[in-house]
Amino acid sequence: MTVTDPDPLACTIEDVAAIIRARTKDSSGNELGTFTAETRPTDAQCQEAITHQVEVLHTKVGRVGPDCTGVAQMAVAWGAAAEIELSYFPEQARTDRSPYTYLKQQCDDLTEGVVQCVLGNLPDTPDPDDPDDLSGLRYGTLDAISGTVNAYYTGRTWPALPPPPPAVPPEDDELIEP
Repeated sequence: MTVTDPDPLACTIEDVAAIIRARTKDSSGNELGTFTAETRPTDAQCQEAITHQVEVLHTKVGRVGPDCTGVAQMAVAWGAAAEIELSYFPEQARTDRSPYTYLKQQCDDLTEGVVQCVLGNLPDTPDPDDPDDLSGLRYGTLDAISGTVNAYYTGRTWPALPPPPPAVPPEDDELIEP
């Protein structure tokens, strides 16, 4: 993917490096504090992980307005850090010797924050001097599940359904012999 203008959701390589600073070591083991051509992954490989995460976020959320770019950039940075852990240090990620699980959870939580921001479900700070300022109240969506449907599918109905009537044994003359 060739990018001419950076996507507004893209974080910087330094943002990712700040999250996983221990991965910014050169071949001599010196911690550089950011990704360079001397680190594993390199700065170009880190930028590739950032580009992947921007695409993932656009796919999950769609268009992100300017009010939500800050949290979106954080989600991209945490997602890129998780991708680097899984891509470059999979043996450590599989044995819980890497922060991959924590990074992935942070990315997922931040992505949900982006979704809520885009939907307008995050509160603004109302003006304390203006009693008519309702900017702290936002509109959004609410998942509402019917209690009847939920009870049916979970097997918990109220009132409890009566037990089925006992089976009536057939009369002797109703028995059919083979």
